[in-house]
Amino acid sequence: MSVSSSEQAVGDLAAARPSGADVRWVPLRWLDRLNEALLFLLAVVLGALACLAIWQVVARYGLRAPLSWSEEVIRFTMIWCVFLGAGIVVRKGMLVAVEAVYIFAPPRLARWIGGFALLVSAAFWIVLIVYGWAIAGRVAGLMSGSLELPMSFVYAGIPVGAALALVNTIAVAIDPPRPVITQAAS
Repeated sequence: MSVSSSEQAVGDLAAARPSGADVRWVPLRWLDRLNEALLFLLAVVLGALACLAIWQVVARYGLRAPLSWSEEVIRFTMIWCVFLGAGIVVRKGMLVAVEAVYIFAPPRLARWIGGFALLVSAAFWIVLIVYGWAIAGRVAGLMSGSLELPMSFVYAGIPVGAALALVNTIAVAIDPPRPVITQAAS
């Protein structure tokens, strides 16, 4: 059975790491714990949003008394969930990728491509931080329709989530995750 260049590159990275139970750098462990806590919180929040959406339908069509605030709560919370969840997905190595490039490329080229992809990702997160902050500032005087929430709070999810994703991208550059295919097989 032959070993592909991407498997070889992952093997090289794994061999370079020291062995032991949890030898990761302390800030990476903290980041992983933060990601785990955030993932749990996001799962609970998404479950609550699903219940709220069901209740919204029951109230509107069953009770003929629609909730005036539930749609905004769901929409604004989903914005925050998506952007906060992006960082977790980055750290776990679960973003969409064209893995055929890694499979067919020689190991050295595959490492260069991976490094370039991390640089492009970091640049994207920085652009989102800068422009997300600018947008949040521009809508500072606006309030939402039914909840009367400042729209700057809603839009603040963009730079906050992008900052978390940037930190997770840097963490991936330091401590790459196992490929998702390998994780699923084990």
